[in-house]
Amino acid sequence: MKKIEFSCGSSISTAIGQLLVASKKEKDHKAQGVFNEVTLIADENSTAESVLSYFRKEQERKAEEYYNSAKGKKAVADSKKRAKEAQQKHDVLVKKLSALNFSDDVAVLDWLCEFQNPSDTTSVFVQHKAVLTAFSEHGYLPNVNTGVDFNENDRDNFARYIIGQALGGLQCSVGAIHQIIHKFTDDWKKKFL
Repeated sequence: MKKIEFSCGSSISTAIGQLLVASKKEKDHKAQGVFNEVTLIADENSTAESVLSYFRKEQERKAEEYYNSAKGKKAVADSKKRAKEAQQKHDVLVKKLSALNFSDDVAVLDWLCEFQNPSDTTSVFVQHKAVLTAFSEHGYLPNVNTGVDFNENDRDNFARYIIGQALGGLQCSVGAIHQIIHKFTDDWKKKFL
């Protein structure tokens, strides 16, 4: 049986295609490969649909096996705990918005850095509108100072760029602040503080 090694980053459809082609070239009409820890086998009777169906069933079986294991149950409990903590942090930070000194660029960037994780936690109910409205009322808008408008040597321009990127993340379909805000803020602080 021909053994196939799939390239890193291959999609399942590409992997299945490689298996089917390889199986047709072999004397025994069989090819095998491991994709996302699932061993796939194609023979002369295989179709893309049949291999994909097997792959999906195996993923479901392995997922159920994992979630029913002690390790899986602990992971679910830990995830729920992290989500609860993230929601609590979110709620506290939203309440602090009314007292946030929006004229202090460091305080604003620090608030956004703290808000990043809760905003990016799947099960957290993020109050996008409240945050965007509060920032807008203080002159901070999404996606400002980009392209030719960006000046890395101007403290306010650079800070507003970072803040604008964070607000843009909250405003778009992703609805979260990207983790890169921490690096951007650290770079900004090193340069201006």
